[in-house]
Amino acid sequence: MKLNPAHAIFDGNMFVQLGALLDPIAPPADLQVLDMSIGEPQQPPAKLLIESVLRYNEQWQFYPKATGSLNFTKAVETYIARRWPEAAGLADQSQIIPVPGTREPLHLLGHLVSGSKANAAALVTNPFYHAWRAGALATGGEIIYLNSGAKHNFLPDLKALEPATLDRTSILFLCSPTNPQGTVMDMDYLLAALRLARAHDFLLVMDECYADIWWGSPPTGMMQAAAVLAKRDGVDNSHDPFANIVVLNSLSKRSGAAGLRAGFMVGDKRVVTQYLKLVSNGGSLVPTPLLSVAADLYKDEAHVADIRAYYHTNFELVERHLGLSPPQGGFFLWLKVDDDVQFVKRLMAEQAVRALPGSFMGVETADGNPGAGYVRLALVHDAKITNEALGRIAKIYKSQV
Repeated sequence: MKLNPAHAIFDGNMFVQLGALLDPIAPPADLQVLDMSIGEPQQPPAKLLIESVLRYNEQWQFYPKATGSLNFTKAVETYIARRWPEAAGLADQSQIIPVPGTREPLHLLGHLVSGSKANAAALVTNPFYHAWRAGALATGGEIIYLNSGAKHNFLPDLKALEPATLDRTSILFLCSPTNPQGTVMDMDYLLAALRLARAHDFLLVMDECYADIWWGSPPTGMMQAAAVLAKRDGVDNSHDPFANIVVLNSLSKRSGAAGLRAGFMVGDKRVVTQYLKLVSNGGSLVPTPLLSVAADLYKDEAHVADIRAYYHTNFELVERHLGLSPPQGGFFLWLKVDDDVQFVKRLMAEQAVRALPGSFMGVETADGNPGAGYVRLALVHDAKITNEALGRIAKIYKSQV
């Protein structure tokens, strides 16, 4: 039996590579292994989350609905209005739907644009989250990686894209705050990306799963950019203010609820309509009780402030041990090192700390691998473990010549 050969691209998954690199290394016997390689929230569930899960147990007999529920939709509308006031009321209720986290929709959206253009291209930020690449592969087009290095504040240089490339682009995946670097796209950048999507008629997928983990001021978002353009251009009944864009949001990081598998999509009416057809025939839906839990979480901000404070404490420890300032958003430290692979091997062999080489998150291009020379550290553990881990990391970091 033959299987799809294109799926061989997944053999290079960053965690598969990490296992091959570190599994043969025996850590010091007197040290507990501390895993800083996976961005999985470790703080205890919020009281609201626990109470809500118990509250809706009588709803398990109901089939999930692709369109969600009015309660969920209104909760998301309230969240958007509170978080990005400029975008309040910009989307009608049919444009807001639940999703089982961001990973599956990031993949499935690629199927929606498959065959939409001749000689199509899918643009993926490099380094990348693996679901963006899966979505790009699903388009059936050429995958073009957009390097995001320090020279351009760890963002893709959209101005460098040739018009001919943009004309054949079917989809572009962006993320803000970025994973792994934590850079926030400002309004000018978001507006430029949206204008490109409309001028060259491709789908811009905006992954905003880290939008509520920030330091200083809340990150701008693509819904705000859509509102700005709608105000400038004027909106009538024939114009969709979300034309050519889809924004994805998740409770995994915002509410420390990665296991809930719940979030929302808001965007282009044509895309949302087609996506509903796809998932209704063969996709995952958010279970009815969990959708009610998600609505409770989107209505509340107090638990989110507590979660931000948890990460603030960890980045204060980064400053103490490594002398580095926090990124603009997210809970990763993108640590500059001499050699990322050797650094990670030393961390395990000498300090029993598991980390991810940045080069494993990217691919080699004509301009190199923008992840090379960096290590991604997930600061998801409590302050005690984080303090211990950073103290060990500092011994290797400060020993670099």
